[in-house]
Amino acid sequence: MPRINQLPHRDVERRDTLLLRSAFHYDPMAPRATTPVLLGTFIVVRRPLLGTIYTEYLIMDGPDILRTLISHPDEHDCATAVSAYRRSIAARMVGDTIKKAKKPRALRIKEVA
Repeated sequence: MPRINQLPHRDVERRDTLLLRSAFHYDPMAPRATTPVLLGTFIVVRRPLLGTIYTEYLIMDGPDILRTLISHPDEHDCATAVSAYRRSIAARMVGDTIKKAKKPRALRIKEVA
């Protein structure tokens, strides 16, 4: 009876996968990616924290930083940050409008000739 090869994957040399027990040695001084990431319609900027293994993620709305995270955000985190930022902007605009409306105006007195 012929012997069946039960591990056919050992015969094939593959370079696109890692072995089960492969080890990766992390170099903290190696340059890390700093390019922005596009999550749906949101832009997330990556900034490596020097001397640590962590990367700071900044959720942006144009030039404004909405929220900073250490873990990689998802679309829900970005949507929550944008909605909270826009609500705070709307509340600030309402407060400014109320302050402007309460400001006393100078009375104009017409001269009678």
